[in-house]
Amino acid sequence: MQPLLLVLALCAAQVSALSVGSPTDYNDDYDEDARAVPSWQPEPLKPAPWQAEPQYAQPQEAVVQVPEVGQISGIRNFKTIANRPVNAFLGLRYAKVGGGLARFQAAQPAGFQGRVSATVKSPNCAQFPELARLRDSESRGENVDDCLTLDIYAPEGARQLPVLVFVHGEMLFDGGSEEAQPDYVLEKDVLLVSVNYRLAPFGFLSALTDELPGNVALSDLHLALEWLQRNLVHFGGNPEQVTLVGQAGGATLAHALTLSGRATKLFQRLILQSGTALNPYLIDEDPQETLNTFASLARCPSPSSTPRGLAPLYDCLGRLSTSQLVAAFEELLLKNEAYGRSRLGGFKLVVGDALGYLKSDPSILARNGSVTPPLIIGATKDASSFIISRIYDQIAHLQSRNVSDYIDVVLRHTAPAGEHAKWKQWALREIFSPDQEHTASLQTVANGLLELSNYILYRAPVINTVRDLKEPAYLYIFDYRGQYHRFGHLSNPLPFGVDASLSDDSVYLFPYPPEASQLNPLDRSLSRALVTMWVNFATTGVPNPNPGVWPQATSEYGPVLRFTNSRQNALELDPHFGEGIYVPGHGSRSPKPVIIATPNNAPITTTTTTTTTTTTRRPYAVNPYANWQSRPTQQQSNWHPADPEYVRAQEARQQQFIREREQRWREQQQRRPPQQSRQEQEARQQQEEERLRQQREQEERVRQQQEQEERVRQQQEQEERVRQQQEQEERVRQHKEREQYEREMQEREQREQQEREEREREEREREERDRELQGQDQQPDNVPAPVDDGDRWSYPSYEDEQQQREQQEREEREREQQEREQQEREQQEREQQEREQGAPEENPDDGRLPYPSYDQFSRDDNENPSESESGNNYNEEQDREEQQQEQLRREQQERDYRLQQEREQQERDRDNQPGDNPEDQQAYEDYVRAQEAKNAEERLYAEEQERERQRQEQLHQERHQQPEEPQPDERQPYPSYEAYEPDRNYAEEQEREQQRRDQVDQERDQQPGEDQGEEEADQDELKVEDFPTYEAYLEAATKLREKQEEAERLEDERYRAQQEEEDRLEAERQRNSLRQFSQLRNLINGPQHVKLLPRQQ
Repeated sequence: MQPLLLVLALCAAQVSALSVGSPTDYNDDYDEDARAVPSWQPEPLKPAPWQAEPQYAQPQEAVVQVPEVGQISGIRNFKTIANRPVNAFLGLRYAKVGGGLARFQAAQPAGFQGRVSATVKSPNCAQFPELARLRDSESRGENVDDCLTLDIYAPEGARQLPVLVFVHGEMLFDGGSEEAQPDYVLEKDVLLVSVNYRLAPFGFLSALTDELPGNVALSDLHLALEWLQRNLVHFGGNPEQVTLVGQAGGATLAHALTLSGRATKLFQRLILQSGTALNPYLIDEDPQETLNTFASLARCPSPSSTPRGLAPLYDCLGRLSTSQLVAAFEELLLKNEAYGRSRLGGFKLVVGDALGYLKSDPSILARNGSVTPPLIIGATKDASSFIISRIYDQIAHLQSRNVSDYIDVVLRHTAPAGEHAKWKQWALREIFSPDQEHTASLQTVANGLLELSNYILYRAPVINTVRDLKEPAYLYIFDYRGQYHRFGHLSNPLPFGVDASLSDDSVYLFPYPPEASQLNPLDRSLSRALVTMWVNFATTGVPNPNPGVWPQATSEYGPVLRFTNSRQNALELDPHFGEGIYVPGHGSRSPKPVIIATPNNAPITTTTTTTTTTTTRRPYAVNPYANWQSRPTQQQSNWHPADPEYVRAQEARQQQFIREREQRWREQQQRRPPQQSRQEQEARQQQEEERLRQQREQEERVRQQQEQEERVRQQQEQEERVRQQQEQEERVRQHKEREQYEREMQEREQREQQEREEREREEREREERDRELQGQDQQPDNVPAPVDDGDRWSYPSYEDEQQQREQQEREEREREQQEREQQEREQQEREQQEREQGAPEENPDDGRLPYPSYDQFSRDDNENPSESESGNNYNEEQDREEQQQEQLRREQQERDYRLQQEREQQERDRDNQPGDNPEDQQAYEDYVRAQEAKNAEERLYAEEQERERQRQEQLHQERHQQPEEPQPDERQPYPSYEAYEPDRNYAEEQEREQQRRDQVDQERDQQPGEDQGEEEADQDELKVEDFPTYEAYLEAATKLREKQEEAERLEDERYRAQQEEEDRLEAERQRNSLRQFSQLRNLINGPQHVKLLPRQQ
């Protein structure tokens, strides 16, 4: 109940106050002349008397109906400027950006939005200085890419006012629309608009494709201007009087959009402050390389590393969050800035974009006469100090006495690579003195380096822009050093204070940053003058209507208006934009003589040549902008600078002045004493000779340095080619070795497989034969073995018995034949040993054998002619003996292997025979006969082993009966039965021995080729006379030795690897052999259980 009564009381108080007081008349069309009326002054921002507590009052809304957008509610009385209210419409969306990969593509018009609240400024577009804000907004699920908005500031009751559209700038990777505040500009009758556009990779990253077109920021600015053309009239602006104002990087965008020809009717005038599209720092010459670098830093696939082309990269960029992409760009900027201008990208214009804004290089578009509206163009005096400050550490670390080294650092960060030589020669001629070429220091050249970067990045682009213009252009240089810098919060590492750095002129147009918004009286006075000329240009196309104050440029060099700190004349008219110096390649084009009339008719004359300019400045008698607020309008002169009669009269006056000056100089020369004149001439001649000598020495040093650099470069290239060739040869060699090794392994596996199959087949055949023999041996001699005839047991016929006996006889004969052969081989071996050892008589003195005499040798030779002949053919006989022994050794190994296999098979058959178990026999008599046969076989086997042992002992005794040691013989002894080791795989050892012999034969066959290779190597040996210098010979010899050492090292490694592989295979074979022998021993020594029948008991 109480709140209701309070509301009724307030309503009654308002009605009473309105009925008693006089009506308040707010004039929407407020005129400045109303300040002269002393009777009454309206106070629109004064709170009403009934508003006792203003903190509860809500800000009033300024509502505008825009058919295309909807109902827009802005802030009424946002500020009071020049005693009139200013309304603000903040965060008006002019386009919308999609998600994913669409963040890098052209936006779409916003369309109808219904009720729009324009009372809160929208956030800036994504940029790395606000990375923490981006991550926080993303964590809350906000759309941080929805940033294409603009702010409009309009005086209350505005009607058809000119419009200033501000494009913020700096380096195109930071900034926002809040940089343009209305405090200074809206003292005049004008609307102010500030635009947000996408920055850094979202505005410029390009693959020159539809998916990643590049120059998207130009598309954003284009959409904003189109939106303003359709809707400005609803805010009180005149769409026919739109002036585009660009600051630094924003000026580059505004100029590029102008050169594209796609925004011709969207604005009528142009103001470029410290920036053009011809600035080389903001042109990306290799956008593909920039894309590769950015993809690597963003952890995305490289465009050239996948068969799908750019599709994986597009997918990756679409998946990454905005904050991740911004962080990747920050990493690119910090890592690559030290490498120079060519390694920086992602925030620069690209040529050939898929949207079609820059089909050619901006310099080509400017020369081809692209339609450009009337413009104001200029730069601050030390605009490039921002760049020099960032690379100052690299300059300071040089510690060089040659100024060329310092120039190279600056050129790497400012100029294209193809223009380095041109700018370097220009700097040595125009900026630095000959003394500084070899006596340079950081303190003496720092100022010149700053001037060089100013010319490259700002003055030369301005001159080249104005050269081909057809519309009026007004040049200015902002050389005023006020209380604040635009980037005053950054430290200045330069050894001197700069005058006006980048964007300092913007401080006097807009109160930004906040710490630079409180201008002192002198700075505020200059601010009013600057704003007045900017608004005059936006309104009439002429910044100052007073003649002689700021005339239109008649050439690319001037005249130019200079803002200075002079108290007598803060605004000076300078005839030359380049400080009397012509930029490279344009010195031959001299502008027309410009004679500027002052109130006292005292001309400022300029005499130009192709390379230098001599300027005679005269102080201005009158400061045109002193007391500018109360100065009456001056009458226009009847003559216009474009009038031919006026031009001819001024040229005649200039020629007269030149003739008078030359006449005075001749008179002075005549009045001088002759002696002094001759001395001066001699001194000048000596100075000229000294200068020429120094110049020749410098040229010679430069030539020698270039030759040295060229030699070093060629040597490095040669070494690189040799290294690449060696690497290629090494890769080919390794590939061949790998293929050879794989082939050998395959062949070895095939041989092993064939051998295994052969052994299995032989084993099966042997098992078949042994099984047949075992069946025959198990039957008694007089009892035929039963034959399984299917359904019944029967005894074999007489023919079968006859075949069995014949088979037994054949086997017996074979065994006897083998025994005879064995005895013969043993006999041959003993004879061979006796023949080698001989039996000479012992020396009774020392036990050594005496040397044979010539007579004894002849007698032996005559008695044994066959032995003499055999001695002559000893090598052949030795080869035959080795072959025979090798054959005997193989036969012995095969016989031992068969014997071992037979014993194993017999053990297996014995275990599986039905005779081993009495229950398996039909009668106990059969079981007894089987046991007797088995015992007889074991006795035969034991007797055979005993005979073999006796033969080996006899052999051993015969060998040791000789008193002297046997001569060394590489031949292996015949294997004996006792030397047989069950755990050794003699077949594998035989195979390895055969491989060793094959390898020795192969090496013996290859020996002639190796000798030939050595002869070729001797022929290829380096000779000193084949080289121009001894150093070249040493270098070639060193490389050859390194190559040989590397080849030997690789050969050793390959040999060690081969040996390790053979050792591993040998160890594996031994383990397999031990395992097989262990199984066989367990099988032989295992327990045998015999069940006795009850009738045995």
